[in-house]
Amino acid sequence: MKKLLFIFLGLASFNVYANGCPGQFDPVSGICRFQGNNGEMVQYNMAPPQSSNGGSVQNGSKVVNINVPSKYGAWAVNLKTGIAGGALNMDSREAAEKEAIKTCEKGGRNAPCIVSAWVRNGCIAVAQGNEGKQSRVFSGTTKPGRAEAEALRKCQAAGVPQCKIVVSEACSLPRY
Repeated sequence: MKKLLFIFLGLASFNVYANGCPGQFDPVSGICRFQGNNGEMVQYNMAPPQSSNGGSVQNGSKVVNINVPSKYGAWAVNLKTGIAGGALNMDSREAAEKEAIKTCEKGGRNAPCIVSAWVRNGCIAVAQGNEGKQSRVFSGTTKPGRAEAEALRKCQAAGVPQCKIVVSEACSLPRY
């Protein structure tokens, strides 16, 4: 009997967590209530829509569209000197690239710099490998926690020996 009760409670708690409600969920009414970012209580009807006569859908749920603007990052480098600069959390790709070049060129003392990588809602990391006297750089632009591995993978796939991370992962992610 105890085992059966344990299984039942486990399944009931799984149902509560599996419904996707970040706050209080009432399984009878299908209502999810939670506190929004601005402190007000938000309520969603998570129950499937009910059909009425004629097949029309009657649902009192409130649809809330949340606009979360994208964030961009870029990395620029002077290919002759190897000096680089970057920008994070910019509102557009153009703004990120412009700021990365500005940071790299340091008021014109390191010009010309070119954008080597950019990212939207993700992360950038840079790996470097040496081929004789020449250095080569490879960027990884991907999800958080994976950019360094991607940069190293690209470096090694190019057959460049002694690959190492020279710019640690940095991210431009939207803020909710």
